[in-house]
This record gives sequence, C-alpha cells and structure tokens, in this order.
Amino acid sequence: MSLYLSRRALLGSLPLALPAVARAQARPNVRIVVPYPPGGTVDATARFLSPRAAELLGQNWIIENRSGANGAIGAEAVARAAPDGMTLLYSNEVLLMLKHVQRNMPLDPLTDLTPIVRTAIVPQILVGSPRHLPHQDIRGLLDGLRANPTRYSFATPTLGSLGQLGAAALGQALGIETLIVAYRGTGPAVQDLLAGNISLLISPAGGVAPLIRDGQLRAFAVCSPRRLTAFPDVPTLTETGFPELVFESWTAMWGPRGLPAETVARIHATMNQVVGEPEMQRRIGDLGCTPIQEPLNRMAAQIAIEEERNPRLVRIAKITPE
Repeated sequence: MSLYLSRRALLGSLPLALPAVARAQARPNVRIVVPYPPGGTVDATARFLSPRAAELLGQNWIIENRSGANGAIGAEAVARAAPDGMTLLYSNEVLLMLKHVQRNMPLDPLTDLTPIVRTAIVPQILVGSPRHLPHQDIRGLLDGLRANPTRYSFATPTLGSLGQLGAAALGQALGIETLIVAYRGTGPAVQDLLAGNISLLISPAGGVAPLIRDGQLRAFAVCSPRRLTAFPDVPTLTETGFPELVFESWTAMWGPRGLPAETVARIHATMNQVVGEPEMQRRIGDLGCTPIQEPLNRMAAQIAIEEERNPRLVRIAKITPE
C-alpha cells in the first residue's frame, strides 16, 4: 500500500515539477564576454554580479573568458554580435585606452559598442613579493628605485592599463627609466610576481587583495586620493609626496552598437539593483573596490571625459603604439 501511495504522490507531483523544469530550460542564454583570463578584478566582479542579474532578468548569464590583444579580441567579438541583448561585454576602462597604445585596433569602443552601466571603482595598488624584495615600506622601496632603477621591473596587466601608466608616471616623478613588461591579464602578471620573475606591479586592488591579506604580497602604496578601507595601514602615493599619481580603474558593461534603448535601460536598472544589494556591496568591498550606482547616462559621460584625458596620459608616459 505504501508503495502504491508513493507512486501516486510521485505521479501527482509531475504536473507541478515539469513546468518548473520547462521554465528553467526556457531561460535564454546570454553570453557575458570577459576579455581577460580568470583571476583578475574584472573577472571576479563579473562572476559576483552575473548570477543575481540573470535571476532578476529571467535569463542564464554564461561567463566566457576570451582574452587576447589586451582585451581587444573579446571586445571585438561583442562588437560583431547581433544587438539583441544576448551577447554583452564586461570589461574595464582599459578598452578606451587601447587605440592610443595599440596598432591595428579592430574596433573603436566609442562607435562600435553601446555603454550600459559602470559597476565598481577599482583602486590601484603597488605591490611586490616580500620573498624577493627587501623593502618593508614605500619609502624604502622608493629609495631603492632611485639608487638602482635597473634592478626593478614593473608588470602591467595589459598594454595601456593604469598599471602601465602609473609605473611610467612614477618613474618620471622619480627621474628614472622604468622597465615595464605587459601581460595578458592580472592573473599571469601576479604569478610571475610571486615567482620573482618581475619586481613590482601596480594592480587593481581586487586582483591582489587575498594575496596581500595572507602575506604572499606586500602592499607598498595605493594610487587613490585616500587610503582604502580594506587596507587602512597602506599609505597613498599622494601622502608619500606624489599628489599627481592618482589612478583609479572601473569595471562596466557594454553591448554591441545599436543595442535598443529599452534593452540598455533594463540591463542598467538590473545591474544597479544588484550592485546595491548588501551582499554584493560586501563582496565588492572585500575586493578593495567601491561599488557604484549611477544614472543611465553617467557611463557615457565618463567615457567622454577619459577620451579627452587619455592622449595626454599616453604622452606623459611616453608610450609608443605597439
């Protein structure tokens, strides 16, 4: 009798279970292209935000790491996609710099992509490996750089990143030439830093925060106008005597050119909602980043500001397009 009842109960539940399965299967799959390898701040924040945003939109968001050409390959894939909201780009402000530092760029983000929403301000932090550097603080490091600059090398997560600009600007401020080596993302740069193959890195704080906390990396200074809540004991370059060395990155979402205004508005509102949730605020903050919620047109306005600023930064850093 009990077997008969359990079968009846099972059969009776099928009409309820099947529609739920069908609804899950019916959710459209949206490609979220991250144009860098796993392990950096862009990838981390994309993975934090995507599941919740997909849930609110009734979709499945699938992260696709498509690195190469300092982020241009992934961005180009989105630029060539249909403007139907099924392919989106989650990247950072480096995308705006590439045309100034890289030859044969396959796209222009101003004309080939649609800005949607910024999600986080990403402070930059100067780090090195305590196993391979003797310096205990920023003043000791700066003395070492001045005395023997050829002993030190700087990694940059990508060509044209704020890490590269910051390293060049720091060298200029110290009156030295800095050796800068470009990598394909924060993750590979950090691995070489830990191995002692490279001396220093100005990195997005989120990409190195766990390694700073467990002692594998030493934080020498932050490149923000004020100290970070996540690392209150780490001084700024400003208070070390370099007020001009302020560099902050940001993460954001774009779509292909021609993305309908109503799609932009819907994704913008959803991402703003997700970023504002306490759990996301905490998780983004734990990366050493600042979550941001902005009006619909704020990202486009910020892009215009940086489009005017970037050529000046390239000249100051003496970067020649490669």
